[in-house]
Amino acid sequence: MLVAPNVPLGYAAEGTTTVSTVAVDTDYLIEHLFWQHLDLIPDRDAARDLAAKLYPDPVQVLRLGEREIERLGPILDELVAMTATGQIAAGYFHVHGLLFTLLEAITPHVHQAAVEIPPLTSRQRAARVASPRWQRFRPVRREAARVAALMRSDITQPWRLDHLAAHACLSKSQLTRVFRESFGVTPLAYLSMLRVQEMARLIRETDLLITVITERVGWCYHSGCATRAFRRYMGVTPIHYRHYGPPNASRDGPGIAVARAARAAGSET
Repeated sequence: MLVAPNVPLGYAAEGTTTVSTVAVDTDYLIEHLFWQHLDLIPDRDAARDLAAKLYPDPVQVLRLGEREIERLGPILDELVAMTATGQIAAGYFHVHGLLFTLLEAITPHVHQAAVEIPPLTSRQRAARVASPRWQRFRPVRREAARVAALMRSDITQPWRLDHLAAHACLSKSQLTRVFRESFGVTPLAYLSMLRVQEMARLIRETDLLITVITERVGWCYHSGCATRAFRRYMGVTPIHYRHYGPPNASRDGPGIAVARAARAAGSET
């Protein structure tokens, strides 16, 4: 049985039943949805909206067949055994391999609503967070590296594109093209990413107020730029990140449950 987050569920077993439950944070699944459809989805917020449209049913009963259940049984048992006492760093990739084997078997049986995904606009492609997977890897141009190092040296400065272009001895349009070829984003988008990374670190490691952290990385709190940028790159607002972010997101977040019976199976999300 696939069960969506925060959905009450009860069942009465007929005879002897073995149940295995696997909980997976929905943000983790949405992240993979984003990378699966990188050519169609502009950012993680759009991936979250798409997931809500693709999977509108709060509960789904999947009939995998007895042979498939017998094959997945040992995988579930090993997955439960390796995660019963918490995450072990040495087995991290093995646990992921088991989980992906399980998801690969379940996914073809999951009902999806018919959703038409419109193609990305030219503006969305230009502003996307990550470089398209089909982009060729090229050496970083020295001019772009100098500009990136300048912004990293002091992210609080209100860097303007003309100042950065002068530092690289290029025109603004040339710098934008060269920088995007090297880093996949524009210089000012790169600066926003640096500030978001520093904000996330300060939120995790200090008890400073969000307003103080926002101003410390170079943004004005009342402008709303910090919240919009943080949500775009991290998927949540700074306040939500403080309350539910690392290290508690995986432990307390909503997830997927996978139930296995003796001769019929189910899973739970």
